[in-house]
Amino acid sequence: MQELQVKVTQAQVEIIDREKFEQNINEVVAKYQNYTVTAATIKDDKQTLADLRKLDKQVSDERIRNKKVLSEPADEFDKYVKNAIQPLKDIITKIAGDVKEFEEHQKAVRIDTVKGYLANKSAEYMLDPRLFDEKALEYVKASDFMADGVTLKKATMKSLDDMVTFEFQKQQEFEKAKSAISGLCAEYGMTDSPYIRQLKDLTLAEVFEQIKADYEFEKQKEEIRQAQERAERESQELLAAQQTKQQEQAPKSTETPNFDPETGKILDGGQILQMPKK
Repeated sequence: MQELQVKVTQAQVEIIDREKFEQNINEVVAKYQNYTVTAATIKDDKQTLADLRKLDKQVSDERIRNKKVLSEPADEFDKYVKNAIQPLKDIITKIAGDVKEFEEHQKAVRIDTVKGYLANKSAEYMLDPRLFDEKALEYVKASDFMADGVTLKKATMKSLDDMVTFEFQKQQEFEKAKSAISGLCAEYGMTDSPYIRQLKDLTLAEVFEQIKADYEFEKQKEEIRQAQERAERESQELLAAQQTKQQEQAPKSTETPNFDPETGKILDGGQILQMPKK
């Protein structure tokens, strides 16, 4: 393929009477270097400002015009190259799209291959293959497959086997830990569910320590409660005994006396009390 080769001839720019131009600028600057605006000269000051701006605009316009002239060859060259190269860019875009589509298809095939292998291996241990969906994506690189791109390498299969067996062992250990927790909680008369959930963040030994600590705490609470109930009961019994004793010691003055219905006199032991005669 013929590469683009360009020969550039540098444009020559000549400023006529450069020294005179610079001298004129310097003279104007020197003249107005210490210029002072006053109320008496404000009208002339505005005219002076307008003249200076006019001079600046003339120089700026000339600069822009010449810059545009100098840029035209570069702009034409840029436009030509872009138009000439566009068909090549179109081909690149098409092939890049095809490559991306092929790679995505290959990746999908590899993912299916890895997940299929894990599903078969999981069935041997009665595990849910969805447990490995995330980790399966770590084994879909081209280096994990044979040259045909769809056959797993032996090293890859061994890594997948180890992943499944490790998960199986982990679940076995988890079941044993659950059983141990349930046993200890049953011994202490406690609910095991909260402590089984703690296995997510703690070791079995740490969970055991937590169970024992909670048991001792609840035990102390119960002992305090029972002591309070016992003290309250004893206090009530003591109060009742005191009240009974007070009632027994009180004089029996609550009996209703007998009266003689004719005289209205109080009877003593059923006899009418006679008043002594004077």
